Amino acid sequence: ARDPPSLITKSIIVRSPMSVPSETCVLPLLADPAGYHACQWDLRESDERRVYWLHHFGKQFQSLLAEAARAEMSLSVSEQDATRRADAARATFDAYLKKLLADPRALGRLDILTICIERERILREQGFADPYLLVKQRENAAALKLLPAHLAELDALASPQLEQRIVEGVFAGNIFDVGALATLAIFEAGAMSFHDTRAKLKARPWLFDDLDKWLERMRTGKPHKAALIFADNAGFDVVMGILPLARSLLKCGTGVILAANTTPSLNDITAAELREMVTHVSEWDAIIGDAFRGGDLEIIASGCGTPLIDLSRVSNELAEACERRGVDLVVLEGMGRAVESNIHVPFTCDAIKIALIKDLGVATAFGGQMYDQVFKYEQRA
Repeated sequence: ARDPPSLITKSIIVRSPMSVPSETCVLPLLADPAGYHACQWDLRESDERRVYWLHHFGKQFQSLLAEAARAEMSLSVSEQDATRRADAARATFDAYLKKLLADPRALGRLDILTICIERERILREQGFADPYLLVKQRENAAALKLLPAHLAELDALASPQLEQRIVEGVFAGNIFDVGALATLAIFEAGAMSFHDTRAKLKARPWLFDDLDKWLERMRTGKPHKAALIFADNAGFDVVMGILPLARSLLKCGTGVILAANTTPSLNDITAAELREMVTHVSEWDAIIGDAFRGGDLEIIASGCGTPLIDLSRVSNELAEACERRGVDLVVLEGMGRAVESNIHVPFTCDAIKIALIKDLGVATAFGGQMYDQVFKYEQRA
């Protein structure tokens, strides 16, 4: 990789659309589309779990609104107007959560995804298109400064150390998540470090640990034709975790589709932001640049606007690309996409579900602990 131009250290600010496409379809790679449901926990069935998650969302929303107001003021909105709209959003969301606490069956299906959808609806109703705009801007710029050295470190490794180091990078990057209260507190204190996090990762075996099976597949099998990678957070997550993973697959001859949110949610990367970022990286990294310009690397909006993902409602463009490219590997990254909404979902092709667990409720549900690692590889014949 050549030395990066100063351009990539600048802030990447892309204003994304406020609403997701109305036309969506089922991801064609689902093995059982008729039996698919995006979120496994029906919160109507467990008082303890319901109270836990409603409290979680209520507390996290307070921090979210503070960031939303700051983001609006950075775009020349008056403090008075931003505060007024934040107060209105707070009142509406609080009323929603209180209603569910009093009567969990009042609004039909109740799970983490339905709460996320309502949260985003209320934010859009009050004109908050991208509450973590400034956070993403700052973290993208910081991570891009470290990417050249990170890629050089990876390029100096050979298998199987290389593949494990890439996976560890995904784990370490995935801690940069404002949707989990534990990491939000560390994030706000400015105490996060990619390299420190990677050094402190738990030793194997991980909570879900199919790394050896994946390494064997990489060693003995033909390269996959095309991989679909669902990216998670902006900043160090996508820059130091997902881009190196995609790059390693490209080096093996596997085409890559990077799918990211159509609209903003928390600090998740959007497809518009990711496209801008990859354009910058393409200017100095030949592998990513050649693949991006040549079409082997595509970036497509998923059709999603939440941290969890409903694979029965993806964009038509993404579904078409999966069929056109002959995708034979799906990678779901992040606690929301890989664990909370799709951990047990079977696919018609190979699949990797990878995440760092940053929520006690999620950890407990799987018999694990905070900051356990998930690497679940499902191989299809």
